Parts: sequence; C-alpha cells; structure tokens
Amino acid sequence: MATGQLFSRTTQARFYNYKQLPIQWMLDFDFLCGRETPSFVGIINPGAEGFQKLFFGQEEKAIPVHSSIEAACAAHPTADVFINFSSFRRLLLA
Repeated sequence: MATGQLFSRTTQARFYNYKQLPIQWMLDFDFLCGRETPSFVGIINPGAEGFQKLFFGQEEKAIPVHSSIEAACAAHPTADVFINFSSFRRLLLA
C-alpha cells in the first residue's frame, strides 16, 4: 500500500455491532467494484456468537459473529480497519 493510502483492494475490516443494512450495502459495493472477496471479515456483536448470512453478489456468505473485540482480533489478525457505526441520534446525545 502506498504511503498515506488508507484503503486498498486488500483492506479487511471488522464491524462493531450488527447493522444489517450498512453491512449489506458494503458487500454490494465490494461486489460492484469487482473485489474477489468482501472487504470485511467479521462482525463484533457483544453477547452473540455464530454466523450471519449475507449476500455477496448472488452468493450467500456466512460472516462470523464474535462476542468480543479480542475474539475477533484473534480470529482475523490480518484485518486492519475497525468500523463502528453509530446512529446520528446517539451522536447528538453524546
């Protein structure tokens, strides 16, 4: 990756909290951009474990769900981006 470049075609991310629409939109964007694999490797959802089924093009993918940041980092050590979606209402209260 070039100096100063934040993202590349090999960037992998972890999502914090399960937000189905943004995650599916990211998968759709990745597919339309021609990525070979999704740009994220797992979802961190405190209190939940297992898999979440989402679509990458016509293919259904089982995305792992981890109950802690530590578990997600151990399972996906090559992920180099952390995405935390908060609603704008929550930000206004902060």
